[in-house]
Amino acid sequence: MRRIVLFELALALLVLPQAVRAQAWKFILAPGRAIDWSGAGVGAIPARATVCARLTPSATLDQINAALASCPAEQTVLLGPGRYSIPGSIRVPSHVTLRGAGANKTILNATGTLGGWVVSMGFGNVPYHPVSIASGATAGSTSLMLRNAGRITPGMYLAIAERNDPSYVTTEGAQANCDWCDGWTHTGTYSRGQIVRVTQVRGDRVAISPALYSAYNYDPIAVPFNMADSYAGVEDLQVFANQTGYAADFGMAQCAFCWIKGVEANYTDNDFVEVLWGYHDEVRDSYFSNAFRHAPGEHDSGIHVGYKTSVSLFENNIVIRGRVSFDLGWGAAGNVFAYNYTSGEFIADAPNAVIGGFRFHGAHPQFNLFEGNVVSEFDEDAVWGSSSHSTVFRNWFVGTNRVCMPHAGRASVSCSGANGHYGFQAARAVQISYLGSRNNFVGNLLGSARMQSLTGYGRRLAQVPFVAYPMPRSYDHSAYGWSFGYGSFEDDGSGSGCSGGQPPCHLRDAAASNFFHGNYNNIDQSIRWATGVIHTLPPSFYLVERPLWWGGLPFPSIGPDISGGSDPDGHSFGNPAQRCYLQAMGGSDGGAGGPLTFDPALCYGGKQP
Repeated sequence: MRRIVLFELALALLVLPQAVRAQAWKFILAPGRAIDWSGAGVGAIPARATVCARLTPSATLDQINAALASCPAEQTVLLGPGRYSIPGSIRVPSHVTLRGAGANKTILNATGTLGGWVVSMGFGNVPYHPVSIASGATAGSTSLMLRNAGRITPGMYLAIAERNDPSYVTTEGAQANCDWCDGWTHTGTYSRGQIVRVTQVRGDRVAISPALYSAYNYDPIAVPFNMADSYAGVEDLQVFANQTGYAADFGMAQCAFCWIKGVEANYTDNDFVEVLWGYHDEVRDSYFSNAFRHAPGEHDSGIHVGYKTSVSLFENNIVIRGRVSFDLGWGAAGNVFAYNYTSGEFIADAPNAVIGGFRFHGAHPQFNLFEGNVVSEFDEDAVWGSSSHSTVFRNWFVGTNRVCMPHAGRASVSCSGANGHYGFQAARAVQISYLGSRNNFVGNLLGSARMQSLTGYGRRLAQVPFVAYPMPRSYDHSAYGWSFGYGSFEDDGSGSGCSGGQPPCHLRDAAASNFFHGNYNNIDQSIRWATGVIHTLPPSFYLVERPLWWGGLPFPSIGPDISGGSDPDGHSFGNPAQRCYLQAMGGSDGGAGGPLTFDPALCYGGKQP
């Protein structure tokens, strides 16, 4: 009987209509553990072929901003080839595209000293004027009854939140309390939530989109606001930073359906990209390379997503030699991070440590999808609070990172000889702290030949498939496939940093609260399947078909059901972003040679070598 059921489910996957196939996870994951990610991002990015202004490198910053401000809706300001002097910030308004002649042709030489973003879309924070939710705050709900909807009209947005559920949500982390994590209260009280759009108002009842990802039971609130901008886009240009004090090369705040596409960022002062209070935004087909500083604190040198940014898409990007590549926090919810490639991350004051890939660093990211990425590691840390309900599907977590000289500043990058090594401290392909819970890991690859060959202090690292608190965990002498239930600094099992083990700390049950199915562990060459669950894995949890930009790789290209590929043990063909960097651009896994020439037209859409 069991074989018949499995056969029928496998057959169903083949004949489902596209709208349903986008939620093919329903055959694998239990209800309430995942959401519909098929609509993430802008959708069809407008081409905007009509050019309202053509500028040359002689244009000043004021002239660029004036051209953007006066550009009619649905048109483009075009920056021709050359190097532009940018002593401040460029502001792209709603329904306008800023486009260059190519990421390797139009270069914005950024020298501003007053902080902010080199290129910005939207601005500001959501003002805190909460309205209590009387009813309707249930999982899957698209209708809410508010206590008073008098100020709310269709087209506005609501930041949905609740008081932190003490069973699994907290802003009290291993470092301290993340009192900024909700963006409002200075206590972090409302850290978990999502952003929805109001589609209809009838009295105090409002219709919303998308549906609520989960129930909100602890004093649920809706904070109404208007987006600062919408449908603003930046394409085909490069930001060249000079360590003068910017917060990020590109930024979006309170921006709906805004995008960054085909861009390059070199030597960021701080972050490559920041997306805050976003809705249906998109960062895609881009190359982010190198950072001036790799110290802890403000300079994380990655793509930061926070303040309840929802339904956004981060797809097909290359991130090289940052500190962390993707940094989630502050309630980011329902986003998709897919088919990205990251490598060469490091911390300057701890260059032997493995860091990078995806890091959760501030309460409370939830219901985000990670699919098809090739990255150093996956890390839900405990520094600034909790996280939950990640779905992690068909990724390759390599388990180490190539660290190359120099460790700061701008200079030619060298990985040869003593100038480069692989990180061996804290080598863990996947680590979930005691404040991470309720995640799904399906069809992933853990480890690599590089991880297997790691040495530290003159001896080969022991290879351990799985470790969980309170088992001893080594910082210097062992590499791990899975690590669960520890704090950010404890390795010997003697402490968790968890305030006496009070909820919501997930210690001995840290692994038990997560779902594992069909993951390949390169350390012991094992593939473990959950009991009673179909073994046929769909190609994607959010795409309805092979994307047009995929090129010549097999689709899907990563997973335990893939053969004939490369490390680990033939289960990976990589992804288009990785192939672009290593083949079309001539890169290496440590970013040797510094920023490389990037032309997305040579990489995507079937033009790969």
